[in-house]
Amino acid sequence: MTAPSASTPPPHADRALSALLIVQAVSLFVAIPLSAQHPGWHVVLDAGHLVFAAVSVAVLAHNRMMRALLLAVLAALAVGPILGEQAVASRGLAAVTMHESIALTAFVFNGLVTALIARHVFGPGRVTGHRLQGAVLVYLNVAQLFAIAYGLIETRAPGAIVMSDGLRFANPASARTAALTYFSLVTITTTGFGDIVPMHPIARSLVNLESVFGHLFPATLLARLVALHLAHADDPSGKGDVGA
Repeated sequence: MTAPSASTPPPHADRALSALLIVQAVSLFVAIPLSAQHPGWHVVLDAGHLVFAAVSVAVLAHNRMMRALLLAVLAALAVGPILGEQAVASRGLAAVTMHESIALTAFVFNGLVTALIARHVFGPGRVTGHRLQGAVLVYLNVAQLFAIAYGLIETRAPGAIVMSDGLRFANPASARTAALTYFSLVTITTTGFGDIVPMHPIARSLVNLESVFGHLFPATLLARLVALHLAHADDPSGKGDVGA
């Protein structure tokens, strides 16, 4: 058996997709909402982010340059808040600027990881059940990316996204994160309860884009993967393996 090349993901990468989906689901649907009410859940949320980042870098980033880039961004995320607090205290740097820098770094990291996951999910090879779960992971990751983007817009233009009664989001920041994550999830699934409303033109455009993605992704790409998974299940020999 030949060893995988530098551009080939390791054999256990498929299983890692399922593990990442579990971590992401716990973070989005349990840890983030509860951390807004119970500060102790921040530990669970941070642990989930750490596990997600470690697995992504170790398993999915098989290219050395990409792994180095992810590690650099991850280091910035780890050190950024500490250095930011010192800058706010000693140099008078605005706390809003620090928050924006951290959010942008998180957006870049999550965007890179989402691209790696999508490349593996839709790449050549058998479409396994793990890859189907990886496609769901891409869907959830995109929702998280939009949540970060909404937070950046709200930070830059306060009142860009408000509650339906016109009130701003409550402090602390974890409450706003939970509210915007909820808003992103109901937008990507086009549930649209109407309890949170985008007011800024850019926020409205992002909401439209996320809604379109939420409609098209399951109906096209995910459906294609399911079809290939069923075809591969009927072809145990693996001769019909093709990319998505």
